[in-house]
Amino acid sequence: MKTYKQLYEEAKKAKSLRALTPAYHKWEKGDEQIVGAYISQNAVQGSMGGISYNQYIFETDKGRIKFALGRAADGEFGDMFVRGLVYSVTFKGKERISGGRSVNRFEVEEIGLAAQLDDTQEEEGSDDGTLYKK
Repeated sequence: MKTYKQLYEEAKKAKSLRALTPAYHKWEKGDEQIVGAYISQNAVQGSMGGISYNQYIFETDKGRIKFALGRAADGEFGDMFVRGLVYSVTFKGKERISGGRSVNRFEVEEIGLAAQLDDTQEEEGSDDGTLYKK
């Protein structure tokens, strides 16, 4: 009987491991885009004032991505995401609001069920297959 460590080593050698730890993406430039299937979201405490916001996890062509939209966008989109549906999330930059504060603006589009999409379609975007349009 094989040990768990042996199973791991075999899977690693066969390159059949599937990373579950998401890479973190910080929105910096307008028109950055993530396209993928919604997996989950978790509330986290912010470092400034302890205000909570959501972090979202999406399965993308390049693996799992974790990102925050900001509290204002959480109110707009947080309850709309459905597990297994594919979305395009495009950062539209920051907008100044009262009190010298700013909020992140996003365009979110629902594409469809991940299981129904044709997996022969190639990702539109850059030639190297990156997730973000810059």
